[in-house]
Amino acid sequence: MDGIDIAALNDQRDRLLAQKTIIMTALTDEDAPEMGVTPLIRFDGGLYIYPSRLSSHVRALLARCHGQFLLIEDEATAQNIWARKRMKFNASIENISRDDALFKLLCEEFAKMHGPTMNLIRDFSDFHMLKLTPLSGVLVTGFANAYAVSGADLGITENLKAG
Repeated sequence: MDGIDIAALNDQRDRLLAQKTIIMTALTDEDAPEMGVTPLIRFDGGLYIYPSRLSSHVRALLARCHGQFLLIEDEATAQNIWARKRMKFNASIENISRDDALFKLLCEEFAKMHGPTMNLIRDFSDFHMLKLTPLSGVLVTGFANAYAVSGADLGITENLKAG
């Protein structure tokens, strides 16, 4: 990708990955999209969410073990509302068992990142600790600035220029 500042793109991607919430979408059994939003953490190179299956979008995620996700720049800080930085990606879903030692570590990290509510909901049986493993997606950094991302690290693989 000649003339592209990969380090700057990685920085913009990482700022989006530092968001506190993520928008998620999954298809139901009838192929209807269900959407929601949930807190997000990055831990040891992975992306994790802790949503409740009482929500239809979470049931769809659990049923398909796959979903689509969106991280988007805060509109209050965006230079241009029409060109907000954003990254959407497809990901597989892995349910982390409550018996797994990782579950406790992730709960502690959620509490550290998002406050004491996690201590209240950590034992609620309708909540599931889910690891998102990105497969592919698109990073948009402004007008006519879109890049393919791929793999668990959301590595930038291609400049998607209009043709």
